[in-house]
Amino acid sequence: MKAVYITKYGGSDQLVYGPLQRPEPKSGQVLVRVRAAAVNPRDWILRDGRYVFKFALPRFPIILGSDLSGEVVKCGPSASRFRTGDEVFGMQPFLGGMGAYAEYVAIDETALARKPPSISHVDAAAVPCAGLTAWQALVNIGGVGQATRVTVCGASGGVGSYAVQFAKARGARVTAVCSGPNADLAHSLGADAVVDYKTVHFTKAVGEQDIVFDAVGRDSFRIVAPVLASGGRYITTIPGASSVLASLATGALRLATLGRKPSAHLVLVRANGDDLEQIATLMAQGRVKSLIDSRYPLAEARAALERSRSWRSRGKIVLEVA
Repeated sequence: MKAVYITKYGGSDQLVYGPLQRPEPKSGQVLVRVRAAAVNPRDWILRDGRYVFKFALPRFPIILGSDLSGEVVKCGPSASRFRTGDEVFGMQPFLGGMGAYAEYVAIDETALARKPPSISHVDAAAVPCAGLTAWQALVNIGGVGQATRVTVCGASGGVGSYAVQFAKARGARVTAVCSGPNADLAHSLGADAVVDYKTVHFTKAVGEQDIVFDAVGRDSFRIVAPVLASGGRYITTIPGASSVLASLATGALRLATLGRKPSAHLVLVRANGDDLEQIATLMAQGRVKSLIDSRYPLAEARAALERSRSWRSRGKIVLEVA
């Protein structure tokens, strides 16, 4: 099969596009013929050798990429969730070894969900890491629901664009924080209000919030706490301040004892096919869509990673494999 891989850490010149042996599915895994794979910042962070969990990866050569959409071509021993020919999408689990930038990938069946027929492979591949991060932050941690007041920082990015849509789909009132030129985009995703972070800090422009989801790590619990309602939650993907870590350490105790103090939470995305099934349902209903920044053929993965590294993408960057 053709794949994009590295044999050592370094810059973009370390990316190789060429043939590698096709994997075989192990117990509980299926072999997926990849049709599209999404680009995430951790892909080029891994390439650079700065991925904090690289100890969990296999030996070189390492195929990059975790997010994919395609069809099942073979089921491993004890795998029974899908059948050959099923169209699926998902994210490689923590110990799965990446591998999505390839024509075939072996992946645990519990990390996959059925792709709705109405959704393209490109749109489906864009979902897993970004979509699961937003879902697990807002739904699993935040408990977002009807009339929840939610602020999403980084609303025009990959994670933030899904967060705005998930919150709105569950009945929340959503404030999107992004740059002025992206205001119309945020409104189109469902935001009730938009704050341009370049002109005013959102804490000066919003009332009490039940959830502040910081998808870009620009703020901290200390900065956000004054606008959190009783029992409000600051949820971040990046623990950029000691105040976040301190609150995380005591958050469970606070909730158990006082129950109503604002608290801070760190979301570490987990591969979860059941969560993806719920997202897939919303997508099939037309209530959630993938925001695609750009598409590249697999052979041009180097350019796709450089686009991601620029931090200028609006939505997701996707590799079309076949």
